[in-house]
Amino acid sequence: MSDQRRRRGPRGDITADGLAAAATAVLATVGPEGLSLRAVAREAGVTPTAIYTYYDDMAALRNRVGDDFLGRLDLGLLRAGSPEQALHAFLDHGLALFANSPGSVALLASQRIAGPHSLALNEALLDFFVDRVGHDLPGAVAATALVVEWVHGASMLAPSAPVTSAFRAALSRVDPARHPRTVEAFALPADESAVLELLVTAVTTVRSP
Repeated sequence: MSDQRRRRGPRGDITADGLAAAATAVLATVGPEGLSLRAVAREAGVTPTAIYTYYDDMAALRNRVGDDFLGRLDLGLLRAGSPEQALHAFLDHGLALFANSPGSVALLASQRIAGPHSLALNEALLDFFVDRVGHDLPGAVAATALVVEWVHGASMLAPSAPVTSAFRAALSRVDPARHPRTVEAFALPADESAVLELLVTAVTTVRSP
């Protein structure tokens, strides 16, 4: 039996892309906790066992979904304008995409993704930091890790950023005199752009050997 025939599955209209799309829809609705074999099968209108024709297990399907999400990042932004402008635009774009995709962000935090899009992203960032900024490869690796981890961390923590009544109540039970600079900082307006500018400046500055 040929590989093409073997991979047709129980129904000729079942495809790996279709199953990945169904899994993405489930993820957007219920998050990674609800991304189960049965949920994906129900969304795709297939039997759970049909999924195994195209994916070895749920980890493989989750990997595909995570990699597809990373494929939505516009890597061309890293080639436009000055290095500082390019990285700023790319990070703004990435933060906006992540903010609108909390399920995908949670999935990326739950398992390491390996696929054509994730590797293309890593390669594009390494190329950017070596060819455009001037880092050596170890420096580019460090800068790439810092940028990726910051975007992930900022996206994961964003939902807890607003000041709630519970936070104010907890804060009122702490003696402010012991933390004067923190209290002063709380009174300042939030400035996410300043954080981004600091990050961009840090990773686009090459130290002399």
